[in-house]
Amino acid sequence: MFPALRATRPTVVRAAAAAAAAPAPASSPSLNGSELDAGSAVLQWACQGWEGPGLDDDEEGFNSRSSRSGVEAQLPLAVGVRDLGEGRGRGLVALRDVGPEETLLSVSMDRVFCSEPDSELHWSADMGLRLLKARHASRQQAQQPALQQSRSGGAVDWGVWIRSLPTAVRTPLEYGDAELGALDEYMAAEVVGMQQCVQDCFEVVRPELDAIGCGWEDFLWAVQVFHSRCFFEPTSGRHMTVPGVDMANHTATPSAGVRIVHPMSQGWDATAEIAEPPPPEPSRFTLVAGEAGIRCGEEVTISYGSWPSEAFLLLFGFVPSPCPGEALTLFRDAEEVVRWCMGRHGGGPASEHQDDEEVEARVAAALEQVAEALAPPLAADDGGAAGVDLGDFTNLVVTPQGVDGRLEPLLAVLEVQVQGEAAAVPAPITTVARQLLVARLRERAAEFAVDGTGGQGCREPPVVAFRESKRAVAAAALAALTGPAR
Repeated sequence: MFPALRATRPTVVRAAAAAAAAPAPASSPSLNGSELDAGSAVLQWACQGWEGPGLDDDEEGFNSRSSRSGVEAQLPLAVGVRDLGEGRGRGLVALRDVGPEETLLSVSMDRVFCSEPDSELHWSADMGLRLLKARHASRQQAQQPALQQSRSGGAVDWGVWIRSLPTAVRTPLEYGDAELGALDEYMAAEVVGMQQCVQDCFEVVRPELDAIGCGWEDFLWAVQVFHSRCFFEPTSGRHMTVPGVDMANHTATPSAGVRIVHPMSQGWDATAEIAEPPPPEPSRFTLVAGEAGIRCGEEVTISYGSWPSEAFLLLFGFVPSPCPGEALTLFRDAEEVVRWCMGRHGGGPASEHQDDEEVEARVAAALEQVAEALAPPLAADDGGAAGVDLGDFTNLVVTPQGVDGRLEPLLAVLEVQVQGEAAAVPAPITTVARQLLVARLRERAAEFAVDGTGGQGCREPPVVAFRESKRAVAAAALAALTGPAR
C-alpha cells in the first residue's frame, strides 16, 4: 500500500485555504526573528536561484539578483521555521501577512531529492542509501581545504538540508509485538510486510553501507525520513522530498498548497540558431499560499492527501484527527467473505467435520457460483464472460459516507449460496445483506473496543489514534444500518 503522498499532482494542485481563515489585512506586521528555529537556514539554501516573493512572473525566469552579482544574498522570505511546542515539533510560520496565491518558497528541482524509478530497490530504501552517501560526502567535503572544495565540481552538497533533518523519526517500521498486537490483522500484516521489505533491502545494500561506516540504525533512520516527508509525482513516477517545503505540517484545512512550475522556454530554440544560449533554467517546486492568505505568525500548512488512517500511520507515523479519508476494512477480498459466511453456518473452515480439501473445494465452488450470479444478465446471451472478475472485489470497506457498493450484493448472493437456495441476486438493499453487514461490523467494532489503552496494553499515541478513528467509523456505520430502513 503506497499511495501518492501529500499532493497527488503537484503540477496542478493548489490546496484550498482554510475556510475559516480571514483575508490578510493591509497592514504587515513582522515576526521577531529571534523566535525562529535555526532550521530556517535550510530555506535560504533551498531557494537559491529564486528571485524572491512577488517576482515569480518575471519573464527573465529564475536568475537571481544575487547570482548576477556573484554573491548569494539573503532572500526576504515570507516564512520561517519555528518550534511549535507541545510536542508538535517544528513547522513553517508566516513572518508577515501573506496575500492570496503568494509564492512562499520556490525550490529548484536540482535541490529536490528524488527517487529513481528504475531502481531495483524499494523507493525509500534507494533514497535512504543515497541520503547516507550524500551525508558521508558532505562530511568529507567539510574536512577538505577551501581551495580543494572549490575544485570539487558542481555536485549539490546536501549537507545544509541533511543537518536540518530530525535526528529521530518513528514510524511503524520500529513497531514490536506490543504495537502490532494493538493493530487489527489487516494493518498488522501491512506493517510486517513493510518491515520485511526494508530488512531485505538492508541486506542487499549492506556492503555499500559498510563502506561509508553506516549500519542498520542509520539505514532505518534514512528510510523513515523519506517515508515521513515525501511527495509523489505520478507523471514521472518519482517520490520527492523538497527541502524547506518538507517542514510543512498536515491539516485537513490547509492554508497553502504545492505545485511544480516550469520556466518559459519560448524563443530558446530560435536563439540557439544564432548564438550559444545559456542552459534552460530548471523547473521549480513551489509552496503557494491559499486563496485566503495567511496572517503573520500563523502556521503554514498543507494537505498530505485524503487517505485512510492506514496510509497515514504506515508512511507518516501519525493519524490525523479528523481523518476525512477514513475507511474500515470489513473483508480483504471475496474469498474472505465466502469463508466468513460459510463459517457462520458451520460449513466453513471452522467446521470439525470436513477435511481441508473438502473445505477448499466448497470455497472454490462458492466463488465460482458467486461470480456467475453477479454477472450482468445479458453477458451470457451476448457471448460475453460467464461471470464477473472477483479479483475486483478487494478491500471491501465502510466509510463515514456509506457502505462499499460491492458489499451488499456480494453478501446477499453468498448467503443464498451457502443456504443452498436458488442463485439469484436480490434487490440492491436487502434485509439479509443488511443483517450480515451489521454482524460483521459488530465483530470489527469489538476489535477496537476501549480498554483504557490502545489495545493489548499499548499506549503508543499513533496506535491509540488509529484505534479511535476505526472505532468511530464502525459506530457511525452501525448507527446508519440499525436505524430506520431506507
